[in-house]
Amino acid sequence: MSAVLTTRLKITDLTAETALETGRALLPEGVSLDRLVREELYLFEPAPGHAATAFEAPLERAIESSNFFVNPNKERHRFLKSAARGDSIRLPDGAWGILARSREDTRDGVLLERLLREHPLPGLGAIRRARVWWLWTNGPRGGASIEACHAALGPVEGARRGLLTNPHAEASLLLDGPLPWARVEEFLSQDEVERASTQRSDR
Repeated sequence: MSAVLTTRLKITDLTAETALETGRALLPEGVSLDRLVREELYLFEPAPGHAATAFEAPLERAIESSNFFVNPNKERHRFLKSAARGDSIRLPDGAWGILARSREDTRDGVLLERLLREHPLPGLGAIRRARVWWLWTNGPRGGASIEACHAALGPVEGARRGLLTNPHAEASLLLDGPLPWARVEEFLSQDEVERASTQRSDR
């Protein structure tokens, strides 16, 4: 089991604001996009033969005392220890999401090396990175119209279809319900992901 850190801007996120305005123009008639939030996700993976509990306490101190992951003037964060994160990734109230990762190796070796140089963390094997887009949408019949919205705003598939992920460089996972962290770890730990349609979360 891995520890998890999520960060998001508490100042205006210009990238998310631009995507919000662009996305509204791509939606079918009768469907609205009310809010869009971009979140960075870091997965702290134990080395073989170790548990995350070996490094979680000093890692939390490193997160709080350095700017490796969080600029406290611009960002808010949430650190989840392996035993406290729960069984599944939780969706914000009323939202659904898109988890996106590079098709290449998700491990950030440079960041890991810099971190360990200043903060010894025995047992930490890798830092994996991904991005989550959280969306609040409404359809003409009162539901979120996730299928229609994902088709319009998910992976780019042509002119005026898709927005938030580039399928040539990224793989994505649709978060339309609680998703086991084990599934997230599996998705991010694949060294490379071949191009394919977006996967759906297991419900």
